[in-house]
Amino acid sequence: MPEILSEAITIANAAGIHVALVDGDEISFSYDGRSQRFATPETSASQLLNIAAGGTFDGEIDDRLAILCCTDSKQDPCCARYGFATWKALKELADPRRFRVLQSTHLGGCRFAASLLVLPLRQRYGRLEPRNVPDFLESISRGVPFLPAYRGNPTLDPAAQVAEHAALSFAALQGIAADVGLYENAVPARATGEALFMATVSSLSVRIRLEQLRYEVNTRCSTIKAGSGETADRWRVVSVEPLD
Repeated sequence: MPEILSEAITIANAAGIHVALVDGDEISFSYDGRSQRFATPETSASQLLNIAAGGTFDGEIDDRLAILCCTDSKQDPCCARYGFATWKALKELADPRRFRVLQSTHLGGCRFAASLLVLPLRQRYGRLEPRNVPDFLESISRGVPFLPAYRGNPTLDPAAQVAEHAALSFAALQGIAADVGLYENAVPARATGEALFMATVSSLSVRIRLEQLRYEVNTRCSTIKAGSGETADRWRVVSVEPLD
């Protein structure tokens, strides 16, 4: 990679902008629903620096959903092993007029390979298998998360992500698919290892109780069998109760 582009990516990352290198179509540069078909390393670097400084990107409007599938073996071999098979299924089945399917460098969550990101919905998915692809495409085309592989809303903190997923899953059992409104009760305090949320999904209201437990965690797919020896606190659902 040319040094000028590498330096621009570093600066963009420092500004909170994740830069992924992708492959799969003729578009050279894209940002915030706009794209540019041809870009040199120098023009790409200039655009990244402009965006990192708060500027805008004046490309062609592209209103397709972009599906980034990590196939980066440098981070974890499982991303290539499982990610490529899922990317291949997506490429075969996705309508290119509605979806932009791309192989991507590291997206995070290697232990969840195949790991995917859907833009501009900002939905993260993990362990999506080729057999899941038809139902996955149907769900996201309606703007509805594909719950069997949904890893949560990255704009929410971990506890709220778990509560949102629980609310969506409960609503799906009732045949309801809609956005979730979340409200967290101040009592109990999270410091006690418990959390209580109220959620609304369309006309449905539910109370969601969570507890925090310590689990062994694996940051890489390759450590799952042997175990990493590392632990972390994670939230789990205790109950989901409908409210009258």
